[in-house]
Amino acid sequence: MKSILWRREFALGGILGIFILLTVGNLILAQTEQQSEIKKAIIYQDMYPLVSESDLYCSFLIWEETLPQLKIIGAEREYERVLFNNDDIVYLNQGKKEGLQPGQLFLILEFEREIGNYGYLVHKRGRARVIHLSDHGATARIEKACGQITLGNYLVPFEEKEGFAGQDLGFNIPPYKTEGPKGEIIYLTIDFNQIGRGHWALINLGKSEGVKVGDQLIVYREPVKDAPLQVIGNVLVIDAQEHTSTVKVLSCRDALRIGDLIQFRPQPGN
Repeated sequence: MKSILWRREFALGGILGIFILLTVGNLILAQTEQQSEIKKAIIYQDMYPLVSESDLYCSFLIWEETLPQLKIIGAEREYERVLFNNDDIVYLNQGKKEGLQPGQLFLILEFEREIGNYGYLVHKRGRARVIHLSDHGATARIEKACGQITLGNYLVPFEEKEGFAGQDLGFNIPPYKTEGPKGEIIYLTIDFNQIGRGHWALINLGKSEGVKVGDQLIVYREPVKDAPLQVIGNVLVIDAQEHTSTVKVLSCRDALRIGDLIQFRPQPGN
């Protein structure tokens, strides 16, 4: 009888032990999965849109080509105002004979002064769509204004650009010069003396130097010749021309100024 009881107790103890092991195993598995989800969440939080619609279509660039031929020569309400906005009707100096088509979408550009020998400073002011054509003229409606649109602004065919998400790679790099071309900041948003995170700037590096949209470049200063660099920021290329580019400041530990130096990020392993 005692033997039977002992065997029953042993069996119950074994079952209880297995139950405990399974419970503990499930708890450990659940905890591991939870930690994994937390890590995924952290990674996901680090990935965010690096550029906005405003960055793509309302920023500025250096125009390095010949001046466009198409421009705004009049407006439906030009006698009431000098600045035009969303849904306003404007008149263009070209039409069917010059190849314009109904529904065609154009980017509106305001040309300002020349920046050094690089070209004209150009602000993107919005978009306009052709709604009516004559042989040598057109009527267009402003669909999206992101600045002052006036008579004399130029238009070029609108090109859809894709935004992208990513991580700010930061500026925590060794304070030494990297390989590749070096440049500098040549213009700041609306002639500011200094800018910070989220602002735009122009640099004198472009496609011919290997720069492309989406690159993140390092901003630095060289206070003393041959001494370690003062690395101060990280910028994102949002528009690249042949010899110049528009950049957006992603992060910085000091305000950026005209003349601050630009270099490529160090390659992995360097």
